[in-house]
Amino acid sequence: MLDISAIEALPLDIQIEKAFNKVLRCASASEQSSLKVQKKLEMQGFCVEAVEAALEKALRLGVIDDARYAECLVRSTLLAGKGLRAVRAEIESLGIDIEGLDSYAEYLEAGEEGDIERAYQFLCMHPTRSKNAYQSCVRKLLNKGYEGDVVHRATKRYLAEKGTQ
Repeated sequence: MLDISAIEALPLDIQIEKAFNKVLRCASASEQSSLKVQKKLEMQGFCVEAVEAALEKALRLGVIDDARYAECLVRSTLLAGKGLRAVRAEIESLGIDIEGLDSYAEYLEAGEEGDIERAYQFLCMHPTRSKNAYQSCVRKLLNKGYEGDVVHRATKRYLAEKGTQ
């Protein structure tokens, strides 16, 4: 791996090639957004022209696709049992309307009850051992990105079924 000063010393065409190869390595490991890849390349020391050229080629070839990344992000977040609060902000920073995503439409179709069920299942899989079970559950769910009403209702259901307050 080249250090920043070595990369900066390379001619533009070599920088573009190396930057694109870096994009390919990143994208082969996991789905990437153009914004994340751009930041990675800039931190590696590639010049602006090389970063732009590598990203343009990656977007043109479909190696990076922000809409595909957003769909994947929503689905993986929901499958991990997390809420979408932080995901919304990241997707909007990419300039993508979250309302237009198929995975988000499926999430909305499941409604708040689906969110409450996911939050409840998370609490069942990660039981609290705290003296103040309510606060512990609320903290866990808020940290996982669930909205306030969902947190309250899932916690209330969990504590009622476990027979604790």
